[in-house]
Amino acid sequence: EKLLLYAQKVKGSGGDKKDSNSADAEWLLKPLTDRLRDAIVNGIDKYIVKDIEEYRTTVQPDSLQIIEGPLLQAMGVVGDLFGSGKMFLPQVIKSARVMKKAVAYLTPFIEASKKKKVLCVDTTAVRSG
Repeated sequence: EKLLLYAQKVKGSGGDKKDSNSADAEWLLKPLTDRLRDAIVNGIDKYIVKDIEEYRTTVQPDSLQIIEGPLLQAMGVVGDLFGSGKMFLPQVIKSARVMKKAVAYLTPFIEASKKKKVLCVDTTAVRSG
């Protein structure tokens, strides 16, 4: 992990440094699905919760579908990059941490959805029984 941080520092020490506001604006210009993919593939957790919430409220309200859709697709890209030797273990771990953060954010919504479904099933059973 230290080696990965060092590599990012060296890579980022080029002549054109961007301030955080322009980086934020640049990130927000990307399409939402690209932001989710890029966050996981590149191990960027700065925006993941905000982007997941935006996706949940505007595109897909079912949290489980978010995990099974764009998040797992992004992890598939990570797996392909790792398998082809273009990504190394520290980067994979970083990607997994972002995925874990995204899933942790979505877990309460999944639990609430399960409770709602159980309540609907119980209510239906009482009415028909």
